[in-house]
Amino acid sequence: MQTVKEAVEIHIPGVPPSLLMSWIVWGILLTLSLAASRKISMVPNRLQNLVEFGFQQVFQLAEDVIGHEAKRFYPLFLGLFFYIFFANLLGLFPGLSSPTANINTPAALAVFVFIYYQTLGFKKHGIAYLKHFIVPGLPWWLTPVNILIFIIEVISHFVRPLSLSIRLFGNLFAKETLLGVLSSLLITFLGLHGGIKLLTLMPLVLRPVIILLGVLIGLVQALIFLILTMIYIGSAVKSEH
Repeated sequence: MQTVKEAVEIHIPGVPPSLLMSWIVWGILLTLSLAASRKISMVPNRLQNLVEFGFQQVFQLAEDVIGHEAKRFYPLFLGLFFYIFFANLLGLFPGLSSPTANINTPAALAVFVFIYYQTLGFKKHGIAYLKHFIVPGLPWWLTPVNILIFIIEVISHFVRPLSLSIRLFGNLFAKETLLGVLSSLLITFLGLHGGIKLLTLMPLVLRPVIILLGVLIGLVQALIFLILTMIYIGSAVKSEH
């Protein structure tokens, strides 16, 4: 059964909704980037100040997690964070939905992160990167233990894309569903008359609260995805491996 939100959602025939919404997100990011960088000054305006603040927080977080090598990955981290954050917020607007509420988008992001950090690990350390999956220095007679640890580590690494994507998708899908249900209830409320409306004020009261909660969820989930990505990349490129 379609909710009111789904029924009025913008769509283009032949274009998957999540892809269309991703295009809209990138369009918004491009517009904001051009607007913020068009007149850069030593005394920044509000938009430039807001963008610089976001950049600084991402940069500082990367430095704290990865260290001096973090600068190499600034573009990746900025792209991931701002795309996910704005994609999460998009579903709060009428006629739009969050592309991250479709499992395909979080899954694609998670698989990309998985392949990227594994490639970085092998590129920097070569075959020695596999030492990351065992406990070095154990005596030979504990080889079965190291084999078991290796298997567990490999499984845990392959589970990472699943956990990354499901966590992001689950929270955003729940938010989208709740907003859709509240929209339907709100339409029903506006169609009622007289004293019955007094008994059905809850959807009208809850919707602004859910929207604020949606903004918070969008920010937190973008940060979680970003921090986990930083941790995975940091563990792959650190010299001690």
